[in-house]
Amino acid sequence: MKRRRSRLVRTVNIFLSRRFNLHLDKADEDDVVISIRKNSDFVGANLWTLIFAIFIASIGLNVNSTAVIIGAMLISPLMGPIMGIGLGLGTNGFELIKIKNAIMA
Repeated sequence: MKRRRSRLVRTVNIFLSRRFNLHLDKADEDDVVISIRKNSDFVGANLWTLIFAIFIASIGLNVNSTAVIIGAMLISPLMGPIMGIGLGLGTNGFELIKIKNAIMA
């Protein structure tokens, strides 16, 4: 009986460790840093998305619609600069923090 239980525990342990293993789909760190740096500036598509999000939020404020304002917040590309600030804080990249603070302000 003890052998069956220990084998069951071992099987469950192997199953769970394979399911919750975070190293299997780990992204390359250099690619992540490049992607965050690229998406943290308001140029191109990010700028146009921000302009339209501002336009939609203005309409939502004019018609007093909370749902439209929340929708504008969801489509605004503000996560890029926030991730840029986080990357700068995590890697002591003070030039990245200064640039992103200027953009967010």
